Amino acid sequence: DECWSKGATLLKDTKTGLPYLPGIGRIMNGPTQWTDGFVHVDELSPLDKTSGLFSANIYLQLPPVGGEIHIWGVSFKNRWDFYRHASTLSLMTTPDEPSQNLLRSILPKPIRIKPDRGDLIMICTQRPHAVQGFPIGKRVSLQSFITNTPNCLVIDN
Repeated sequence: DECWSKGATLLKDTKTGLPYLPGIGRIMNGPTQWTDGFVHVDELSPLDKTSGLFSANIYLQLPPVGGEIHIWGVSFKNRWDFYRHASTLSLMTTPDEPSQNLLRSILPKPIRIKPDRGDLIMICTQRPHAVQGFPIGKRVSLQSFITNTPNCLVIDN
């Protein structure tokens, strides 16, 4: 895992030094709870061009309808933005329908991506995103997180 000269590595257990598995399989069966998906961020921090958290998903099986990825092209770039929008940001951690409906009414229209079988899609998890629900079928994907730091890419699960 240390052979890429630019400095990529697998996240390692701090006690044993052994690397973690660089991904996790995810299976979602329809019908899903959220028709429009649960709007959230995986890391609640200002965007920085020199570092960040990304999610890489490879789609192996998709439901016949639904399953689109929604990404909102909004960000906060400093702590002042963070504090100014704290009440809106807090809605991204609240898994209830009224909060999600309010959040969707505040945010602009999302970018929508319809993955195909075999697609690799990477997103910045500091941007609001959701996976559209589906009434029937199954979505199977492999997911890994990639932390970009100034000196190294760290692949995590």
